[in-house]
Amino acid sequence: MALETYRKKRNFSVTPEPQGRRAPKRGNSFVIQKHDATRLHYDFRLEMDGVLKSWAVTKGPSLIPGEKRLAVHVEDHPLEYGDFEGTIPKGEYGGGTVLLWDRGTWTPIGNAHRGYAKGHLDFELHGEKLGGRWHLVRMAGKPREKRENWLLIKGDDDAARTEGDPDILDERPESVATGRKIEDVAGEEPGWSSKTGRIRKRRGGSTRRTPAEEPPATVSVPEPSKIKGAKKAVLPDFVEPTLATLVSSAPSGERWLHEIKFDGYRLQARIEAGRVKLLTRSGLD
Repeated sequence: MALETYRKKRNFSVTPEPQGRRAPKRGNSFVIQKHDATRLHYDFRLEMDGVLKSWAVTKGPSLIPGEKRLAVHVEDHPLEYGDFEGTIPKGEYGGGTVLLWDRGTWTPIGNAHRGYAKGHLDFELHGEKLGGRWHLVRMAGKPREKRENWLLIKGDDDAARTEGDPDILDERPESVATGRKIEDVAGEEPGWSSKTGRIRKRRGGSTRRTPAEEPPATVSVPEPSKIKGAKKAVLPDFVEPTLATLVSSAPSGERWLHEIKFDGYRLQARIEAGRVKLLTRSGLD
């Protein structure tokens, strides 16, 4: 079944998410949900074959043509999920806040099933925030890599923007269903609040800052010559970082801690005479 993986990952006696019992219908809806879980991302979903084909877009969609945004292909979701806005209990799969950021319909350019199978899906969006032509392109997998990485790319058309234009994610943060922002939903009791009506909007349009928006406190940096044991020396051009070693299994025992490895770049900051350089792990500027 298309939703078997979805159901296996969830405990429906705890999570308010839909089980997907409604009979599939044929349609062409799309939805984007802003999802503040372990890390903030945007879930991009296209209706196909009675389910929502789903990708987790780590940085959210960009309206700049050709700008590639990583989109990790995840399990199919039921059609009802396209209406979900609320909170998933902490500790559950995807625990956190879900906000309906955009919704509408999509139109494939060419054969959608052939493009999806090939790993190059071209389509147009007709949403409340996003529109125009888009591309989903599957990347070549790495050895022993379990997840399937795609790229979400905006096509060059009238709906596109330039680098100097406002970012749509900052310009339009509100829910298309309730008008709330993600911080308005956060902190609610777990539930499907956009369905049950348990919505607590911020009173009086308060602009009180959340902790994440508070300006950073001034940090005092000690004079190097006053640090005990410090010795004056020539600043090295590059310090080779400690890198992980690929092994078949992780070490065990209480002396070890483990964390998930996220894709990204290791950068080393070098500051000398007021000038800053960012160096890669191999020393490239």
